[in-house]
Amino acid sequence: MPELFRVTNESGRFFDDVHPIPREGNKRRKPGKPNGHAPDYPESSGLIVENPGRPTIRVLGGLRHRAADEALEAMHKAGVGFYQRDRQLVRCASMKAKTSDGNAIEVPVILPVTAAVLGRVMGCVAEWEKVKADGTPIRIDPPKEVVEQVAGMAGEWPFPPLTGVIATPTMRPDGTILDRIGYDPPTGLVLISPPPMPAVSPMPTRHHAEDALDLLCELLVEFPFASDVSRSVALSMILSAVLRGAIPNVPMHVATAPQPGTGKSYLFDIASTIATGERCAVISIAPNPEETEKRLIGAALSGQQIISIDNVSDMMMGDFLNQVTERPLLQLRPLGTSIPVRVANTFTVFANGNNLSAPADLVRRTLVARLDADVENPEERVFDGDPVRAVLADRGKYVAACLTIGRAYVSAGYPSPVRPLASFEGWSNLIRSALVWLKMPDPCASMDLARAEDPIRAAKAAVFHAWQAAIGLEGLGHAVSEIVEIADQFDEHGFVYPTFREACMSVAADRAKAKISPVRLGKWLTSVENNRISDLKLVVNRANPGRPKWIMTRR
Repeated sequence: MPELFRVTNESGRFFDDVHPIPREGNKRRKPGKPNGHAPDYPESSGLIVENPGRPTIRVLGGLRHRAADEALEAMHKAGVGFYQRDRQLVRCASMKAKTSDGNAIEVPVILPVTAAVLGRVMGCVAEWEKVKADGTPIRIDPPKEVVEQVAGMAGEWPFPPLTGVIATPTMRPDGTILDRIGYDPPTGLVLISPPPMPAVSPMPTRHHAEDALDLLCELLVEFPFASDVSRSVALSMILSAVLRGAIPNVPMHVATAPQPGTGKSYLFDIASTIATGERCAVISIAPNPEETEKRLIGAALSGQQIISIDNVSDMMMGDFLNQVTERPLLQLRPLGTSIPVRVANTFTVFANGNNLSAPADLVRRTLVARLDADVENPEERVFDGDPVRAVLADRGKYVAACLTIGRAYVSAGYPSPVRPLASFEGWSNLIRSALVWLKMPDPCASMDLARAEDPIRAAKAAVFHAWQAAIGLEGLGHAVSEIVEIADQFDEHGFVYPTFREACMSVAADRAKAKISPVRLGKWLTSVENNRISDLKLVVNRANPGRPKWIMTRR
């Protein structure tokens, strides 16, 4: 049965093991009628079966609020596994999911406490009765009105606040290890089903950390990383997923390769198997961006430790991806509701794709591991090892290795920290700095190549440099209509400034009419106002509010 409902009273008896008694209703059970596993009781006896340790809650007219208060007290005393998340009552459970190769797995998730679940638990932790007109007490289910009152008593629930649910020991922000099953008050995390794990020294040395790093690196030996920086990104992926409890947010980790079959999904499987005990559950990109965002929000609300976006075929874009990687606290709107829910950011976000690029603002939020098997059919390669199987055989050993690296760096006093990455200072001060301390390349070096490959940045650079040749620098500036006129100048040889026109078309084309759209160009110029490319900067003169003048300067 679900772990949530296996709550016991002081005698250790499960509340759902008590024998039911007759209830009042339109079709009451007659004596002698079969009733499955439950015994029959005389209809007129009004018998209340005694169950030591369970209170009896009597529902009286005009006093349902009192019954609601007693129900909350009974659930609190019983230790029911309910938690508060913003204005929601939630519980933790294991749910079935699919991996990228179609295998069924179970992942720990956060679920809302529905009225049906709440009513069932209220019935488990207490006897419920009402009094008939003749004064005879009779057993009842928790009344719907009382259940609704309890469900709506946000701010009065006695249950602890929930940050997230995890399936592996982790580190707390103060550097201590969270390895006790159940709710952890300092972090608000719930640990369920952790693996057996060797003891981790509270004060491991650098030598211990180096051995632990070697153990993790053995899992990655056969991956065709394009550089040592990419290998460092993969190690950051593994460490971040395990040590997530210590840091408020984590950059998105991306795996990309020229061809399918290179090992991108399998790399995620290794990180996920260490962190959750299962292969990586994935989310696919929908044709409609709004639908993709709904899927991502659903995964975030369910509390999944790892949100993995599989087989991205185009540029990754969207406000939600920016938020879920950067903001420590998210405000999400569940599907079908208009009331947003605030949730803590406890996720590690992965994405993979062939020749995948991270444009615009995502570049500074993304670490990229590049794989290149350099063969025509990479899926036909034969490997000597099976890292996922190795992890499953002794998962606790690899979890302990991650914790050892984190604890060793903390115990050493955070030596020689690298310059923090803006918005990700916690990750930078622990994961990134620990890797550099252990002589691994800085995983943030992968951002340099990502910036160079950013198609949005490349388009902006093309406009800026072509502007210099076509319009020149400084001056009094040009209105959008004048810029379009210059780009469209034509003589007997063709366009006078073909490079500039092509650059403008790349950012503001009206494809239906095969020309530059002044409206789109105006919006684009506004979006890149005061941006720099090398020593070029776009500024604007707004002396005439209705007709801004755009100027390219060298500053």
